[in-house]
Amino acid sequence: MKKINPTIILVRPQLYENIGMAARAMDNFGLSKLSIVSPRDGWPSKKAKSSAKHADKIINRAKVYDHLEDAVSNFDLVIATSNRKRFLTKKTYDSFNALQKKIRNFKNTAILFGPENSGLSNQDIRLANFLFTIPTYNKNKSLNLSHAVSVISYELFLANNSSVKNISTSNIDKVSKLELSNFIKFLVNDLDFRGFFRPVEKKSNMIDNIYSIYNKIGLTKKELRMLWGMHKKLKNQPKS
Repeated sequence: MKKINPTIILVRPQLYENIGMAARAMDNFGLSKLSIVSPRDGWPSKKAKSSAKHADKIINRAKVYDHLEDAVSNFDLVIATSNRKRFLTKKTYDSFNALQKKIRNFKNTAILFGPENSGLSNQDIRLANFLFTIPTYNKNKSLNLSHAVSVISYELFLANNSSVKNISTSNIDKVSKLELSNFIKFLVNDLDFRGFFRPVEKKSNMIDNIYSIYNKIGLTKKELRMLWGMHKKLKNQPKS
C-alpha cells in the first residue's frame, strides 16, 4: 500500500521554536518533507534547529520560499488547515479517514499551516483544493502551530501503519498547482478585460470563487488542455 508522505508547508511562521517543534513532530511520526514560506525573522535559524532536537536533518533540508504560490507549484493536491469559520465556497473536511483517502489518490501532496497569530489568509486558501479542520472541543478551537502539525502527523502515521489494503491509489495524471494557476490567471485577466467583475468591490470574492471551482474539480492534464483550447477559442470572438 502506498505510504502517505505529504510535504508540510509552514506559511509565514512567526516563532523559530514552532518551526523546530513542528519538524520534531514530523520526525516522530515518519514525515520528512518540510517547506517554509516567508518566515518572519528570516532563515536559517539556530533556535529552530535546537527546538527540533534529533530532527535537525529535516530543518537542514527544509525548502524556503518567498511566496506560497512558488511553494505549491509542483503539487497536484494542496490541503489548507484552518479552525476558523470561513465564508468561502471551499469544501471542508474534519475526518482523518477522509483526509488520508484523499491523499492516497494523488502523487504529490502538500498540507498548509498558517501563521500563529491569524492562520491562513483567504488568498492562501485560494490555492488549496479543500480545507481540513482538526476536530476540537467547541469552546476552544485554536491550536498551537506545532501541536496542529503533531496531530496531523500522528494521524497519518496511524494510516501508514493500518492493515487496511482496499484504498484507491489511482494516481491519475493530475495537473500541478503551477499549471492550474497559469490557466486561472489567464482566465481572470480575460474576464477582467471583458468587464466581468462587477461590482468592483466584489472582485476579490469572485476570484476566490473561481479558484474554488477549479480546485475542487481535480482536473487531469488532458482536461486542462481542453479548457485551454475552449477558452482560447472563445477569446477570439469579438468583444460585445
